[in-house]
This record gives sequence, C-alpha cells and structure tokens, in this order.
Amino acid sequence: MNEATSLHFLPPQRKAKKEIDMQEAKAMKALIKKYPGETDLEIVDIPRPVCPDDGVVLKIRTAGICGSDIHYYKWTEKMPLPLIMGHEFCGDIVEVGKDVSGWKVGDFVISAVPCYPCGVCANCRDGHYEQCSSKIIAGLTGLGAFTEYFVTYPKWLFHVPIGISEEEAACAEPLSIVVHALKRIHVRPQDRVVILGMGIIGLLTIQTLRITGVKEILAVGIDSDEPLRMSLSEKYGAVKCFNGQHQPASEQVLEYTNGHKADVVIDCTGVISAIEDGFKVVKKLGTFGAIGVPPTDSRMTLNWNYMVWNSINIISSFGAEEEDWPDVISLLAGGKLHFRDAITQVIRMEDWASVFKCTNRPDYIKAVIKM
Repeated sequence: MNEATSLHFLPPQRKAKKEIDMQEAKAMKALIKKYPGETDLEIVDIPRPVCPDDGVVLKIRTAGICGSDIHYYKWTEKMPLPLIMGHEFCGDIVEVGKDVSGWKVGDFVISAVPCYPCGVCANCRDGHYEQCSSKIIAGLTGLGAFTEYFVTYPKWLFHVPIGISEEEAACAEPLSIVVHALKRIHVRPQDRVVILGMGIIGLLTIQTLRITGVKEILAVGIDSDEPLRMSLSEKYGAVKCFNGQHQPASEQVLEYTNGHKADVVIDCTGVISAIEDGFKVVKKLGTFGAIGVPPTDSRMTLNWNYMVWNSINIISSFGAEEEDWPDVISLLAGGKLHFRDAITQVIRMEDWASVFKCTNRPDYIKAVIKM
C-alpha cells in the first residue's frame, strides 16, 4: 500500500473495519439519512466503533447542526447515501489506542473536522488538505458525529478551555471557518466592514472582528434576521444593523455612511441576491470576502467592468486548515468570545424534526444535538 494512502488517511470505520465486523455485541444509536429527497431522518442501531491503535473513541456530548446538514436533509445539496451527518462536535475520551500518548480517558475535548485526504495530490503535498478533490470528510462524505460514539485522532484533538460550555465547544468548527477566512481577507482595525448575514457564521465574524480591534462593523440581515439576530449582532460588536428584506441593504448602508463605501464586505449568507447587493458597497481598492456557500448550481450577475476599473479584490474562503485550530482554541480560551445565546435550540436526537423541519422560524439561529 502506498504510504500516502495508508490507514492514517482513511475514515475510522474503514480503519477498524475488520475489528468492527468481528464485534457484534456493542451497538450505538445514530441519526441517519437513508433516502433521497426531503425524507425523514431515522434513528438506527449501528456497530459501536473499535478504538484503533493510533486513535481515540469519543462519547459525543453535543454535535452542532450545520447549514450543510439542513441542505442535505432537504436534498437541496446531494451527498452519497446513506449518510450520518454531523461534523461539529465535542465529547469525552472513553478509549485510547495503545500508540497514543498525551491523552487519557475522561479528557473533555473538541475535535477538528476529521478530514481524510488522498495525501498525494498537489494540494495535499502543499498542506492544503481541505482542497483535496478526493478527500473524505466526516459528516459530509464519511461517517459523521450524529452518533453516540466517534473515532478521531490526536492531531485533531484540543482540550475544551475552562469556561466554555459544551454547546459552545460543539460549535468550534464554525469558528474555525471564520478564523481561516479572516486570515485570508486581512481586515485592518481601521477598516469599515460590512457583514452580510447574521447567522452563526456572521455573528462569530462580528465578534471576532471586534476582539481583534475593528471598530466600525455594520451588519446586514435578510428575511427574518430581526429582532433576535439584530440584537445579538449589536451585542457582539456591530455599530449598526440593517434588514434588506424591504429596502436594498446597499441603499441603507450608503445612507448611513453618507455615501462612503466599505473597505471590506464579507458575505456569510451564500444568498445570491445578498451577494449581488453587497458588491455595491465595496469601495475602490476594497475587498469582497466570500464565506457563505451558495447552492451548487448558483449563478450571479456582476458588473465586471466596475470590479476591474476599481481594483476590487475578491477573496473566497472554504473550510479551515490545521494551523487555524490553535488560534480557534486561543480565542475560546481568551474569555472574550461568548456566543451561548446564539445557540437557540438544544435538542435530543429523537427530536431532530423540531430543528430540521423548522429552520425558518424567527427564533432560530443555531442548534446542537445533546447525545
């Protein structure tokens, strides 16, 4: 076997497959999507994973429900089925492989998203594993964390900082998305920044920018982004919030700033109409940052002449890299980042429908499943 395609890069259920096949006694509950279309999820019994020599088994405490999970449930985005979703999670170590050091049973940990790249493509060789075209990602193309137990590896483990709730710990992955994006976008403290979207990514972006010294943050909501999301945006550091449901947000922003455009606009929605409108408030030599992921077949209309003549930078960002995670933990441990009040629903696995079928309700921002 090629070293690059060794078991280190394979998903846990493959790595321990022989042992799992031999082990029939232990089972665990998992929330699974079996069928295409907007079909009900099911709670099923599957084999509990066996701990590999170089990994650990977590008993999941909480797992975040990502917007991508909602898309897979509604089948607006398609993935191989059957699929056990869930890539945002924290838990307690209950088993430690014999080759693992530095971790022990009972440690309460956050796990970065387990990603199993091919290890041989150009992006992998450059260390950009998140851009490997054949990668297997937990909860997206491989076994996810909407289960009672989950295998992960030391390279992805971090102790949960003191003072961070298990609900917040489960949402460290969205924070890693923000940390990675802001490194790419390079926002300066003196910049006027417009954030499109007040979901969990938008709210974390606002708060992270405030912590890093940015003073003028304007937040733009869409549809039902009021009043809860607006109040949290202001609490987290936005100096002014706008709702683009009845009047284009670009007009409201320019009225508020007396016609002065933004140094940086960051889209956290993936909504085409919001993105098209947001480009209208980027200044000359400014930057448009794209974090939100639109539907797969999305198309938009941009005035490319305006973009070129005004030297506007477009910087997109997807996922996070390994080196982002220490910064994520540092932010959580710093005592200045708190977003428990943005986690609006905490449910049990059997209550999945109360979130997956009700994400348009005005009091919904972020949900986690408590196992």
